[in-house]
Amino acid sequence: MIPRKTLPSPRPRTKAKRYLAAVGGFAIVLLLAAVLVAYTGDPITKHLAMNVAETYANETYPDSDIKAVEASAQHWFRYEVLLESEQSADTFFSVYVACGKVAGDSYDETVGNCGNTWNRIMLQLTDDVDAALSAAGVSHAGYGLYHDNYLSNTGEVPVPAEGHPLLTVDMPYDKGNLPPVALVLDLEVPEGTDDPEAAVWEFVQQVKSAMDAAGIDIAAYQVTFRGADGSELYASPLIAAGDVPAAP
Repeated sequence: MIPRKTLPSPRPRTKAKRYLAAVGGFAIVLLLAAVLVAYTGDPITKHLAMNVAETYANETYPDSDIKAVEASAQHWFRYEVLLESEQSADTFFSVYVACGKVAGDSYDETVGNCGNTWNRIMLQLTDDVDAALSAAGVSHAGYGLYHDNYLSNTGEVPVPAEGHPLLTVDMPYDKGNLPPVALVLDLEVPEGTDDPEAAVWEFVQQVKSAMDAAGIDIAAYQVTFRGADGSELYASPLIAAGDVPAAP
């Protein structure tokens, strides 16, 4: 009978080794937790970021009673804090806080430049324009509403502003007294069109009549005719509403 070869029993761990292993494991857990908190945030730093943002906003933009309403974590203890005013429906913006210090805000583009106000007015105006075009039976492939400037193929073109109020924060929506707004439409060129320019003027007359009937104060119009494949066939210049003759 061949004797079995016995393996030496493993050496027992010493207390020191067990202690080092435990410390190392705990350190790894702490490191992972710190990285997770740095990327996803935690209630304490989130609350501090909201306080910092709210204090900064009220000191920088006084007389609006601005409150921090929520904060979203970014990375390495950075937060985007959303603030809004209890006195102004259009005053809401973000403050960016990094490691407890303000790194910037979005006030100028959202509030100062009336971005929030225009977005609110545009949503309401879109509903009214949709209804007016539908009521007049005007078919199109899509349209856009532009305030102040229309971006054409050759660059920005100012929307005629004469007779229209300036866009201001918290400006009430009044479709009959709008800030300068251009209505820009796309549609497939009508069949049998030999003179696209003349056809555009006829279409603009039809659209303006629809807006006038609905009491919508559009400042200018632009129309692009496209082929069946979507390619551009003719694009009109920006036509001021005052230059559009009444429809026959």
